[in-house]
Amino acid sequence: MSVKRYTFTVHGYVQGVFFRKYTQNAASALSISGFVRNLPSGSVAGEAEGSLENLEQFRQKLEQGSSASTVHKVEWDEIEVRKEGEGQGYMKANTSENFSIARTYR
Repeated sequence: MSVKRYTFTVHGYVQGVFFRKYTQNAASALSISGFVRNLPSGSVAGEAEGSLENLEQFRQKLEQGSSASTVHKVEWDEIEVRKEGEGQGYMKANTSENFSIARTYR
């Protein structure tokens, strides 16, 4: 399996509508690891790592949005895959229990 990693930012009405939980559920169903967090701007951002096929499906889910959200735009940029053990709290993309919701702004 070829693993890829992307950063994403979702713009629109995506805070206060369970969008982060929707994102976590979509990632878990697709065995994607990473995180999602709210931004002070009202957007949602994160990182996702997994197989290219699953990441494409995940991106489509982000573009679709949760039932209560309105997505205007998704920025999606490939970045280097993390090496084993790199990044605090970041796990490999082979389990469905490692996509976290960050509760604070960075």
